[in-house]
Amino acid sequence: MALRPRALAAAAAAALVLPLLVGPATTATAHKPGKAACTPFTSRVAVTEGARADQRISGTLCTPRGNRTSTVQLLVHGGTYDRSYWTVRGRTGGPSYMEAATAAGHAALAFDRLGSGTSSAPHSSRYTDTTHELVTLQLIRTLRERGYRKVVLVGHSFGATVARMVAAKHPDAVDGLILTGEGAPPNLASFEEMFGLYMPARQHPLLAGRRLDDGYLALRTGGKADWFYHRKTTEPRVLLHDELTTEPGVYPADPAYGDVALNRDIRVPVLVVVGQEDKLICGGQGADCSSTAALKAAADPLYGPRAKLEALTVPATGHSLNVHRTAPVWYAYAQDWTKRRVDGGS
Repeated sequence: MALRPRALAAAAAAALVLPLLVGPATTATAHKPGKAACTPFTSRVAVTEGARADQRISGTLCTPRGNRTSTVQLLVHGGTYDRSYWTVRGRTGGPSYMEAATAAGHAALAFDRLGSGTSSAPHSSRYTDTTHELVTLQLIRTLRERGYRKVVLVGHSFGATVARMVAAKHPDAVDGLILTGEGAPPNLASFEEMFGLYMPARQHPLLAGRRLDDGYLALRTGGKADWFYHRKTTEPRVLLHDELTTEPGVYPADPAYGDVALNRDIRVPVLVVVGQEDKLICGGQGADCSSTAALKAAADPLYGPRAKLEALTVPATGHSLNVHRTAPVWYAYAQDWTKRRVDGGS
């Protein structure tokens, strides 16, 4: 059943009271990663090639305490989210993805893409179809300048498409690629239906105060509940928080953006992770997500041998994997994969 705007409004009112009754609620949604040294991260970036670096990217860089590492994971959130997607706890008590990465000995940088969170939001006319790629490349260079020898791009949904394009067009820029909610044949009919729920961000009641131009889009309230979740493994408080903290975005105008034909140019190991109940990937003309073997068989033709493709299907999980109680399943696999394929170089 969809969580409709009126129900959300009532739930929002209840959410204001709940923390007073049961203590801090944020532990069920987002947290500050433990057992890691986390610091604010800012970087000036250009919107287009050759332009002035006049925009600010904000993020959080976490490193394992007492463990110098040469591998960093650059976390690229999807549409409707900001960097908090990587610190959300889908299950009360955690862990978050950021916590899992640092616990495994990897550094991780979660950042707000342009237009999201506390990063700059330039006029949409300044964006090109490759702006998000260009910004990601600039952040990779910054991380390498800080001494990280290996960079793994970890993307969710549209963020995974951006990461995949960076790896395909700039094969020497990264050392590994983790694609979640993406990287396999999509269910195009579902995508088209979901896209119909987008609206100008300035008309969205939660975003109108940002005074964004009409090039910024936002998903209507209730859209996340309908399309990104598998309710049976979702904590209601997490879903409510997600709907009430939606983010705007500017997306490529070219419908062919993310062309899988470019995947053959990827020269680094690739891991594709999809929730078994992902409405945007599974079923219809999309991937067979009935098992990990079936998902790999569906994705294999999209990649060349240098990708050394691995796949993982997470049972009872929707499109936004991190907001489900099942999230630790893929967190653990991703860290093991990073150690095997990137740290170990196999």
